[in-house]
Amino acid sequence: MTSEKSFKRLWEIMSTPPNEDSITIRPVPQTNAYLAKYFDQSFGLFMRDVTDRLSKRSYKHIEIEMKPVQQITVPGRGSRNLNNCLILKADDEIKSPLLSLILDCLHDEQPSGHFTAMNLISVLDDVEELMRRPKNPPTIQEVAGAWGELFILKMLVNNSRDHIRKFEILKGWEGETREKLDFRFLFCRQVLEVKSTITADRIHRLHGLEQVTIPPGFENGCLASLLLHSGQGITALELVNTLLNSAKGTIEEKRNFQELLERRILLRGEVCNDNRFSFELVRDGLKFFDFENVPTPGEVDGVSSLEWVSDLSGSQSFNSSETDEMVSKITLQ
Repeated sequence: MTSEKSFKRLWEIMSTPPNEDSITIRPVPQTNAYLAKYFDQSFGLFMRDVTDRLSKRSYKHIEIEMKPVQQITVPGRGSRNLNNCLILKADDEIKSPLLSLILDCLHDEQPSGHFTAMNLISVLDDVEELMRRPKNPPTIQEVAGAWGELFILKMLVNNSRDHIRKFEILKGWEGETREKLDFRFLFCRQVLEVKSTITADRIHRLHGLEQVTIPPGFENGCLASLLLHSGQGITALELVNTLLNSAKGTIEEKRNFQELLERRILLRGEVCNDNRFSFELVRDGLKFFDFENVPTPGEVDGVSSLEWVSDLSGSQSFNSSETDEMVSKITLQ
């Protein structure tokens, strides 16, 4: 995604309309979307040629409707009719720059740029989840979980010398397939689940069999287990800043990497920006386990979803050559 197609970049350069009766509208290049900025700085979005059905949803502070035809006026281009138009209007309770950044995830949902109602609903469901998250600060265990994901992300990005592959690695974190897996690298058919603990034992809580199941379209899956010391090392926010500064390539390529990282952090949550707790990896604290070697409960008829605690202390982990092979498969172009 170039900056010309970025909702966030376009929003930043759009002027505020001169009065309450006017709207500033700009097309998003190479897409079927138009951004709208209202007098009160609230956010609007128009999408033309939307032919799929709009699922019933009720979002706080966001209204969505479908119209067979909607007339808009684009400065310098005059009036035009948008057929099968989906209209989103957010009130001023939502920070528009934040919403525009989140909606850049539409490009992940549909890289072609022809966004559908389903694409929009999928992204807005993430927005709703963000707004539902508790106001209380995250616990040290929750921060450790995010820290572990950021550590693995940093390790993989730093092991790649090609800026295109770095970008693809970042795309694989909290990716667009909406499964309960932390990393999905479709380009090498590899998935990763990351678990961190600040205890002395390699024991982790699993939130469903999906976290240790290879999804369709992938060939290999493993769990990264991290043992952490707390009270020393670096914070999650410092890891984020290191990742932001690791972007390589042209100015445009660096900007694309940084914007994607910002969107992924928004989806992962404010826990990534925590600066209260510091961690470091204990000696030999990182081990990888094939999904098949992660202890799981036996199958029980009538049970469709479960959580359990898995003790990996007696499980076979990757040896050094197997670890290097997996990392190389992900990081080398």
